[in-house]
Amino acid sequence: MLDLLTIKVLVLYDDPLLCAGLRATLGAKPDIVLLTSLADLARADVVIADYEQGLRCIALGKAEPARRSLGALGARVLILTRRDSEREIRHALESGVRGYLTIGCGLDELADAVRALHCGMRRIGTLAAQRLADSVAGSLLTSRETDVLRLLVAGHGNKAIAKRLDIALGTVKSHLKSVFQKLDASNRTEVALAADKRGLLIDLPALDEPEVAAAPARWRMPAASPQAAPARALASAS
Repeated sequence: MLDLLTIKVLVLYDDPLLCAGLRATLGAKPDIVLLTSLADLARADVVIADYEQGLRCIALGKAEPARRSLGALGARVLILTRRDSEREIRHALESGVRGYLTIGCGLDELADAVRALHCGMRRIGTLAAQRLADSVAGSLLTSRETDVLRLLVAGHGNKAIAKRLDIALGTVKSHLKSVFQKLDASNRTEVALAADKRGLLIDLPALDEPEVAAAPARWRMPAASPQAAPARALASAS
């Protein structure tokens, strides 16, 4: 009966002080029980993690044979991070994270987010929601437009961009016109500033399954039972 009234929470944070603070805060809540180690990952109702470890949890939950023992782990991951760019937030949500809060959120907001995820709901913090709302007015860039934008910001001219991407000069100009419109910019300086503000130039952590094989030992999951095969490992921290 007690299990039905409590939420089992695992905190995964590389920062020891922040990890201790989170555990102390959540441990004071009567409906929350703290789990102590990564070996408890499959038992957790909600996992609170920093950005990188949250995405590793998602990748681990998708790997075989971990999928059999971890189930829909992504639905239980709550990221708490300083990363607040539109691109980083979208990447996390599109990867399967269900909760996203930025450091500086209220303690009650954190606890409420844990309860919301436990009930199967999403929870996006105020700042993260504002970042996404700000981007609604502008359209998302295509992958090719992003390639063109990166080269433009790096200082390449139109001809150099065309050569690097092996596309026609007219195609480059067409992509640039679209980028300028979507970022509401009238020159290259404004484009660079807008791209930086929205986090469009940030290199995001990859979730490719081949990276799962390179995990450090602490990210290797125990088998669900003596008969189960060990879970595949997860990529090391960048």
